[in-house]
Amino acid sequence: MSTLLDPPQPPTRNGSPETSYEAADLIDASRMQKFVLIALDRLGDEYPNPVEAWMVQREVETMLSHPIAGSTVRTRLNELVDRGLVIIADREGLSGTGHRCTRYALAELGKAA
Repeated sequence: MSTLLDPPQPPTRNGSPETSYEAADLIDASRMQKFVLIALDRLGDEYPNPVEAWMVQREVETMLSHPIAGSTVRTRLNELVDRGLVIIADREGLSGTGHRCTRYALAELGKAA
């Protein structure tokens, strides 16, 4: 299985997980920002709506095979919003505790080719 440390080699088909890794590798981003971008892309295939930070965190944890702090993902999401790679879609999401929270989506230019 490939990781960001050993990315898959082209060619890949549009929308494949490998394409997500390649797109993330083309962006000058930190390692965790890349994981967040890949997670958003993968979640976009499964959920047609924007997603909450906790869903992104769960996907990143799946990729890393270990838990991470929720603040790690929320901070990376905010950094990616500032860079224009991720958008705040709305504030209609639900947190794990049932409170309203922000939902995120990839910006058009941040989506895999």
